[in-house]
Amino acid sequence: MSDEIHISAAQVERLLRAGLGLRGDDLAAQLRRGGRLLPRRVRMAAGRLAQAQAMAGAPKLAKQVDLVALRRDVKTCLQHLTPLAQGRVQHSWWMRLASW
Repeated sequence: MSDEIHISAAQVERLLRAGLGLRGDDLAAQLRRGGRLLPRRVRMAAGRLAQAQAMAGAPKLAKQVDLVALRRDVKTCLQHLTPLAQGRVQHSWWMRLASW
């Protein structure tokens, strides 16, 4: 259960870094730096994921995490961030081609 939370959070962190260029040590730090760039529903879902990531460090708190809602939040984040990350990669490819 704890591993699933950490893997999901790492995946969202990677997409935030690739799609929006947000830096930070963890998901909560990235949201503090650039959460305003996300739509409200995605920002709230990512916030709940960051909270679950913090709770996963303590075994008793990890049992309180609602995995069904967490999976729904991860799906919301991935649906919004995946096209952003892909678009940024394509944009950089076109820019490299144009500058060459």
